[in-house]
Amino acid sequence: MNKLIPHLMTAVALLTMSLASQANNSTDKLNPLPPLTSLMGKAVVQDKSKLTHLVFIDVWRSYEGKGDEEMINALPHQFLKQSQKIWIQPDINVTKAQLVEFQQYFSQVTPLVVDKKFVLMRAFNIWQSPYHVLLKGNKEIFSGDASALSAFVSKKYTGLDTEKVSMDSNLIDQPMQKIKDNTLSTDLPLTTKVTKPKKPLIGDMAPKFTAKTLTGVKVSLSDELAKLTNQKPLNLIFLDALCPMPHFPDCEDKIAQLNKRIKADSSQQWLGVVNSYYVNEEYAQGFVSKFALTLPVIFDHNNKIYRAYDVYASPYQIKINHQGIIESRSDSMN
Repeated sequence: MNKLIPHLMTAVALLTMSLASQANNSTDKLNPLPPLTSLMGKAVVQDKSKLTHLVFIDVWRSYEGKGDEEMINALPHQFLKQSQKIWIQPDINVTKAQLVEFQQYFSQVTPLVVDKKFVLMRAFNIWQSPYHVLLKGNKEIFSGDASALSAFVSKKYTGLDTEKVSMDSNLIDQPMQKIKDNTLSTDLPLTTKVTKPKKPLIGDMAPKFTAKTLTGVKVSLSDELAKLTNQKPLNLIFLDALCPMPHFPDCEDKIAQLNKRIKADSSQQWLGVVNSYYVNEEYAQGFVSKFALTLPVIFDHNNKIYRAYDVYASPYQIKINHQGIIESRSDSMN
């Protein structure tokens, strides 16, 4: 039940806002957009030479892999080149500290604007997230969810010559499309392109690393794989020393499951990796003691291993066979 609390609180708040908006018939659009300020207090300047892509998100859904970040990255290059993304998080069930931590994991989510008093959501009549709004200047030309956006953009951009598509093209000068359903659901310059490393998936070679455990022992992926004497893989366990956390409410139970697994099967090989977001080695040592972890644990300075394996959840398990190939990756301890 605790795992559902953040989503239930968000859903109830959005439903209340939706009913209030309908009662007041408040469906007027903001024309133009009001001055926007990013999470770090910087002014967000709307680039009038591009489409404005307002991405309404829910950080808790993104943490669970249910956000639209990957979908957006996969949109046609022409669209990404000619649009300016502004990420919008409603001021519901989240603190500034949690949002700062979120951007450490999702560096592409920038600029991030907190929608205080739900001004933007009310103006665009949005009561779910993730959700998308496209503006050409101050004119709304699209509003819908991920599947609707993908269809809308692909229809107008797929197979076209990038150089021949411009802001004056009829391709984007179309009547606004509105897609509705009943589902509730470090800033960088706007011109900066964040390049994300390829996510190593099942069947891929595991990224190599060398580091030291919290006890000062030097370890490397190659050395750990060389120790495998049976057909069982290396269990690489990614951990967050800030557990318990609202976005990973079941992390304590999963760590308890992990300890049971390690104790029950001594033939398995385990290696833990603790990220360094907002903690130091001393804090990580306390975390290991608190949960009585017996597996060797690396303190991941600058989160290099986390980034190499593209891990956001905690705890998270990646199994690597003796050939260095990833056999599985999951947020379930098994």
